[in-house]
Amino acid sequence: MQSSATWNSLPLTVAATPSLTWHSTLLGIFSTGMATIIAVLLVPEDPTAPGALLYPALILSAGLATAPVAAAVRQPKAIFRGESLLALAPIYWLLLDLLQGVYSLDHISADEVRLAFTGIGLFVGMVWVGAIRRPWRTPAALVRAVSQEFSLNTYFALAIACFLIGMLNFAVATNFNVAAMVHYLGQERWSAPWGRGQLGGWDAFLDHLQYFGYLLPILTVVITRRTGLRNPRSLICIAMSIVMTLFLAQSGSRRVIGVVAGMALVLWVLDQRHLRLKQLLTTAFAIVALLLALQLMLEYRNVGFRSLLGTTDALVSSRREKSQLLEVQHLRVDDNFYRLCQIIQLIPHSHPFVYHKYVVYVMVRPVPRVFWPEKPVDPGFDLPTALGVEGVSYSYSVIGELYMSLGLLGIALGGWFYGRVAAMASGLLKRSTTQGALVIYSIVVMALFSGMRSILELILVSYVVLAWVVLSQLFVKLRRARVT
Repeated sequence: MQSSATWNSLPLTVAATPSLTWHSTLLGIFSTGMATIIAVLLVPEDPTAPGALLYPALILSAGLATAPVAAAVRQPKAIFRGESLLALAPIYWLLLDLLQGVYSLDHISADEVRLAFTGIGLFVGMVWVGAIRRPWRTPAALVRAVSQEFSLNTYFALAIACFLIGMLNFAVATNFNVAAMVHYLGQERWSAPWGRGQLGGWDAFLDHLQYFGYLLPILTVVITRRTGLRNPRSLICIAMSIVMTLFLAQSGSRRVIGVVAGMALVLWVLDQRHLRLKQLLTTAFAIVALLLALQLMLEYRNVGFRSLLGTTDALVSSRREKSQLLEVQHLRVDDNFYRLCQIIQLIPHSHPFVYHKYVVYVMVRPVPRVFWPEKPVDPGFDLPTALGVEGVSYSYSVIGELYMSLGLLGIALGGWFYGRVAAMASGLLKRSTTQGALVIYSIVVMALFSGMRSILELILVSYVVLAWVVLSQLFVKLRRARVT
């Protein structure tokens, strides 16, 4: 068992050395700015063909990654600073498809691509600016949640509680019929009874119980690090994590699995006293395995994983017969860059900026619709509707959402806000050295990374923090009541 003194050596507390932090920040701003300028200049007059933007995207990706990689060379754990992950996030969410030449940018002009590259560089540059400032004050409830250190037995009890609460959504939907739960586990994403529409009612409360299940893998890492993989409690936690992850994966939401696995991976890395070659190779292998798993989810989420078994009914009901695993030869994320260019094409030329409507839409999202039936259903602009497409939803990244609010100024303000949240997370870890602080930090940095897809993802993943605060405080009160 490692004492809490171990956490004092974590590189996430490098905020105490201003020279290193300022060096990284200035390098991040300079490399991002220079790469953005070069990428804009390299955009061809006809950017529509697949692969036409390879070199501009490659230059911009290198510029975004320069500061995080330089910090990681000095101290590998520094790659998991919030601002470092935010600098790398656009490479995954926006530029990876361009680097692979996955799709064509039909009806998109060179000027719109240049403005999209400018928006990406501006966002990341403002992230570095926001992260260098003094952190915001941490909410008192969060401070109380991370100030308590739990015993191994308590962490195991927390893991069991997270499993039971997280599985309630699936169990209630099937009337606690285990056979039915297993049956729907292999079906396509829309057939399970625990799925719900966009405008949920009371069932939305059950849906939120899944956020307790998000904590299971991260608690499994805590327990296995203290007891070893062969300990019965570790094996039980691993089994519960696998079950929970399979049920979460049934929805076909790749970002959920990425966040859940990412939180556990971040905690595992930060929990290492020293990162040697073995740990680095394990981390790299875990990232590659996660990317392959996400690709597999994309290919099978509309037909169900039961088709992997080759059963007749599964093959008949599937939309297309799968002949092999990982048929697509590239890692497909989303067409976020294409949709970002379409947003730039339409706003403000054909549609006005939405201004405060987007902020209001995000802030009222946690309010259950059963209490507010007239709650806004969109941020004031819907891209599929503007394009004349029905029955689909498009993701265009947080940069697209900020642009449709207030153009480049909105992107700058959003990047600064994300940087401030990253600074607050690092400040929390610097302030407290408990295991709970590491748990909260791992959740927040993955919320920031997934929040590059949409600011709503940042809000929703933040519910996991709320789940930890509620559950940990409940266990603290139970412990005090037992002592009394």
